[in-house]
Amino acid sequence: MYLEKISENPSLLKSFSFEELQKLSEEIRKFIIEVVAKNGGHLASNLGVVELTIALHYVFTIPPDKVIWDVGHQCYTHKILTKRYKKMVSLRKTDGISGFPNPEEDITDIFYTGHAGTAVSSATGLKIGQDFLNDKSKIVAVIGDGSLTNGLTFEGLNFLGLIKKDILIILNDNKMSISPTKGALSYYLTKLVSSPLLTKPKKEFTERLKKIPTLGKEIIKLAEDFEKRAKYLIIPGVFFEKLGLKYFGPIDGHDIKQLIEILINLKDIKEPCLLHIITKKGKGYKYAEDNPTDFHTAGKFNIETGKFITEEKITPSIFVGKLLEKIATKEKNLIVLTAAMEKGLGLEDFARKFPAMFFDVGIAESHCLVLASGLAKAGMKVVVSIYSTFLQRTYDQLFHDICLQKLPIIFLVDRAGIVGEDGPTHHGNFDISYLRSLPTMKIFAPYCLENLSDIFYASLKETSPVAIRYPRSYLPDKLDISYSGKEKGFVAILSSGSTAENSYQACKILEKEKLIVEGFAIDTIKPVDTNLLDKIFSNFEFIVTVEENSLVGGFGSAVLEYASEKGLNKKIIRIGLPDKFIEQGDREYLLDKYGLSGEKIAEKIIKCI
Repeated sequence: MYLEKISENPSLLKSFSFEELQKLSEEIRKFIIEVVAKNGGHLASNLGVVELTIALHYVFTIPPDKVIWDVGHQCYTHKILTKRYKKMVSLRKTDGISGFPNPEEDITDIFYTGHAGTAVSSATGLKIGQDFLNDKSKIVAVIGDGSLTNGLTFEGLNFLGLIKKDILIILNDNKMSISPTKGALSYYLTKLVSSPLLTKPKKEFTERLKKIPTLGKEIIKLAEDFEKRAKYLIIPGVFFEKLGLKYFGPIDGHDIKQLIEILINLKDIKEPCLLHIITKKGKGYKYAEDNPTDFHTAGKFNIETGKFITEEKITPSIFVGKLLEKIATKEKNLIVLTAAMEKGLGLEDFARKFPAMFFDVGIAESHCLVLASGLAKAGMKVVVSIYSTFLQRTYDQLFHDICLQKLPIIFLVDRAGIVGEDGPTHHGNFDISYLRSLPTMKIFAPYCLENLSDIFYASLKETSPVAIRYPRSYLPDKLDISYSGKEKGFVAILSSGSTAENSYQACKILEKEKLIVEGFAIDTIKPVDTNLLDKIFSNFEFIVTVEENSLVGGFGSAVLEYASEKGLNKKIIRIGLPDKFIEQGDREYLLDKYGLSGEKIAEKIIKCI
């Protein structure tokens, strides 16, 4: 088994034949399928880059050479080839291997990345720094074709082409098809044009040719003309050449021999290059090839049947998608926008049934919000459905293009709070904090699906921006709890949004401790309900706020601020997430670890009073 051979000594890879490398790729692909079937994870994208990753580790010396993975969700083979093969069984589990590059795991994971568009800029900055320090190691940035919808990638490419640093960009294109004829032609042209003879520094090459009597200048002219014509036979290269990058490809990204031969040619070119490869998402697993969208972020599944092992339940995302369908039948000016997350946000059926009302702008969150501003200005009723951590990428657009204009756009902020196995790049534990700082923005946190529906319908009548935050996996259908209805007591628990059920459990525990306690399910974060707060401040000795958000600038901070403004000397206890990036792990485990389970909320209150 080739995988076992290299598990502790990855350098053995360089001694393998092309045939052995191909067998290794098959073993890795099978292993990734087995791990993701048990743990969940990003499957289709990882199956598509197995050969590329092997070729990179074959040609380059990693470390000190560096590979930066854009988004990072396609790094599983890289992890396997850097002594983490045996740890991969813990993928995405508590205290296990991350599903994204993580420098704390291994020095070959250069950045902790989980969002698109950053690789080119970070690679360029890294290269400039290395040059200052006389570090000659090579830097490779792997970007997906999806990253080319992200403006940050173009900004990085434009700057890289300007300063001419010798970084290799690999464009992993898994959306196009490549015919055998064009594939063979582009491979041979790429191999020829990237060969050391044609890529030597022009001065050195020209000086050598000049020494040929009579024919020297003619040969130089013919060589330059051939290079230009050969490259421009391959149309995609024109755009990148205009940005100042040498373009090569497209070539078959699943042919290890081709990849290695081309990468060897490109390795020592001292200017920015872009290699365009064609890959297939889900390569080697029929169900992922046929349905790469479902297997992009896969839950646990049966390998033999390709069926997902999940309970059929209505998540907030699915609920919102169905709600939008109902609204679209009555609200004829409705427009729903998202940024490449149609399936994750439960919008597939909406997009199919109301195609004229739906726009997926790709991985371009900032563009999405400015587009929304134009639509709202034209009089449309605009809904932007987006993950919490992807919305934070648009802070300037929220400020300048939405809130400053006081445009009545509704933001459906999915994945708010703890998301679980995707870890710190995807936990939505900062959205209350960053949204609270923006004037004209209203923030709501529904505590059940029925409450979410009520808030949404009310938001359609708002005249300023609205953000409705909800968790990834669960909200009760109704808040099936009955607080005592006390108007006076010792402890008042103000639970925001998704924390309401656990706070109710805490109330029951505290009542067994003979405390007079009352709970309040809060759905309005900004502006705070001052009438309710005035009543609570007057009738309770201890006020406890509970939130699935960072305590820095969160709901508890809003309550503290109001108490301060009123000059009240109240005993306020804030319970929420700490000022840190939360690690990956099971959602319920993390909620308990950070004090947001019913038992831990009760423990904290008892300790404080």
